[in-house]
Amino acid sequence: MKKLTIDKYIFYYEKTMIYFYDKRYNNILFLKRINDDREKMNKYDGAQLIINFINGKLIFHPIWNIQIEKIDDNIYRLNLD
Repeated sequence: MKKLTIDKYIFYYEKTMIYFYDKRYNNILFLKRINDDREKMNKYDGAQLIINFINGKLIFHPIWNIQIEKIDDNIYRLNLD
């Protein structure tokens, strides 16, 4: 699994996922890759999850089949179904 740390939060996510962090809107978009690391250009399946940071809290917006497991107060594991 890969690890992403933003502020006080830690997210573990699958290696077939990629994220984009929009600092202006203070949210993260997770996408699923459908190709492997040997290809020169990445291909994406679509959005899996959006996480908004609002007033020190997280708001999860799952878009597709994703499991969000809370490991600790500020640690989460994201698994694709």
